[in-house]
Amino acid sequence: MNDTKLYEQILGLHAPWTVQSVTMKKVEGAIEIEVACAETLWGCPVCGQRMHKHDSDRRRWRHMDTCQFKTIVVADVPRVKCPEHGTQTAKVPWAEPLSRFTAWFERFAIDVLQECSTAGACKLLRISWDEADGIKQRAIDRGLRRRKVEPLRRLCIDEKAVGWGHKYVTIVSYADGVKGRVMAIE
Repeated sequence: MNDTKLYEQILGLHAPWTVQSVTMKKVEGAIEIEVACAETLWGCPVCGQRMHKHDSDRRRWRHMDTCQFKTIVVADVPRVKCPEHGTQTAKVPWAEPLSRFTAWFERFAIDVLQECSTAGACKLLRISWDEADGIKQRAIDRGLRRRKVEPLRRLCIDEKAVGWGHKYVTIVSYADGVKGRVMAIE
């Protein structure tokens, strides 16, 4: 199976990243995409200082399915040794730093999670409940980073029981406007 250019387009890759190989694993029901990079100088993800690759870390990310096959992206991600921030893993263009899913998969998973229960979404997406929760948490973090600071006129504070026993969560929400928004959960 030699569809490297097709998968470069699907993943939105551009230089210095390229698809080296595409392997269909019929028994596992998966397609594995090997991605490589020819770049030798990398920037520290914290400060941007350019330096040579220290070593690499082999990582795997789940991508959207290809013809009902799980699609897995595999790459040796460069690591740099920054004098100020220590050893850091370089950013890849297809995923967030701590995610095991591509950005496209997470975007699709969020849409599915908004339309059905977490258990139903897990079954459709073939992921675990913990993986679905991680996707939700990263989406919430992205949304909170984009939120603009606005003066608040009306706040609602509520306490909800969570799980078993006496576990409670305090929810602070913004009540102005047509649609309320959660401001904080403690």
